Amino acid sequence: MMSKTICIVEDNPDIADVLDIYLQEEGFEVTLFDTASAFLSTYQKQHNDIFLLDVMLPDGDGISLCNHIKQDPAFAHIPVVIMSAHSQAETINKNSKSDAFIKKPFDLNELKDQLNLLLS
Repeated sequence: MMSKTICIVEDNPDIADVLDIYLQEEGFEVTLFDTASAFLSTYQKQHNDIFLLDVMLPDGDGISLCNHIKQDPAFAHIPVVIMSAHSQAETINKNSKSDAFIKKPFDLNELKDQLNLLLS
């Protein structure tokens, strides 16, 4: 089975490192970005099977990034998962076109299960 590629936008280095290590161990190819601008300048040049976006970023927010991806016909079909410690799922679902919402702190196995469900 080919590994799936996941693009993660997370500005907290500790969370990014945990996600990177765990998801690689689970067979994902991981690309990490810590700012919205770094992500926006690169994501269209890469193959991604799924996006995992933090809401609170130093130079933007995951909801705007999600809606940007979903408005791009070349990428609209790719699942987007929003994660946040500060936001409510209802607000995220109303304001974004995301496929799923995960509240921080999250259980890594639940995150993996959600990603695999969206990729199946």
